[in-house]
Formats: sequence, C-alpha cells, structure tokens
Amino acid sequence: MKKVSTAVELLDDAKADIARSRNSLGKNAKQLQAVRKQLLHIIKMVCPKSIGQSFSNTEYSLVCRVDATYCQPSITFYTAGLDSFKDDRLASMLWYFATLDGSRDVSSTDYAQSLNRVYRFQFDGFNIRVDATVKSDSPMCRKVVVGSKTEVVNEYKIVCD
Repeated sequence: MKKVSTAVELLDDAKADIARSRNSLGKNAKQLQAVRKQLLHIIKMVCPKSIGQSFSNTEYSLVCRVDATYCQPSITFYTAGLDSFKDDRLASMLWYFATLDGSRDVSSTDYAQSLNRVYRFQFDGFNIRVDATVKSDSPMCRKVVVGSKTEVVNEYKIVCD
C-alpha cells in the first residue's frame, strides 16, 4: 500500500473540515428555521426597526442582531445611551423576556469598565441577550474604583549564539 504524502494528507484534512463545517451550518440553519416564527414575533414586538445610531453612548439606541452561525440561534438586542439600568424601556424589555411563555430566570454579567451589563435568557431552541450600556455621563450610574492590581509582565528578546 502506497503512503500518501504529507501535503496530500493536509489537503484532505482541509477538505474534511469544510465538509464538517457545511454539515454544521446546515444543522444550524435547520435550528433557525425551527424557531423562525418565535424569533420573528419577538423581534417585531421589541425592535421592529433600529432606533438611533448603533452603539451611541450619548442618545438612546436599540439595535437587533440574529446569529446562528456557530451556535444555537440567538437574538441580541443592543441598547445604549441609558441613564441607568432601571430605565423603563430596558425594564419593560427584561420583563417581557422573563415572562414570555411562562416565568424564566435571567442571568447577567457586569462589565464595569464600560458601564455595560449583559442579560441572558434561555428559551427552548434559542437564546436572547440584552446588551445594555449606560451613558458615560449618566447622573445615576458611574464607575467606582473598588481596588487595583499590579501585574508583572515579562518582556523578552531573541538572543542567538
């Protein structure tokens, strides 16, 4: 039996990766199609069209993105220019997701450096994220230093004999 060259093996591996990716994307497309009606309803209720400039931090904005490329279908609602995380528009959106088709828990992660909080909701067949950012000059929310850390980072150079 003749052994194939390393170059042929590499090219065959790349071709196999493409086939796996194609199969994965096909599966993700089927998942997206299965929840399409639910996602359409949610988007039409919350963000039928974008409001304001994307990622503006000076005025209110609401932008929606749908993704199913590498994962379970997900909708992300980006809202920015909020005076606080108690903003009525944000609170209404969070309540809507928490009570949609029953009661569900919400998880959140704070990114204090950018006055940002990400809320996550898990549904059957898809996820919803709400990425909320407060104005940097908000009268109600601000960054507060709670500590500091010093990190040692080694620097290198190449030395050859």
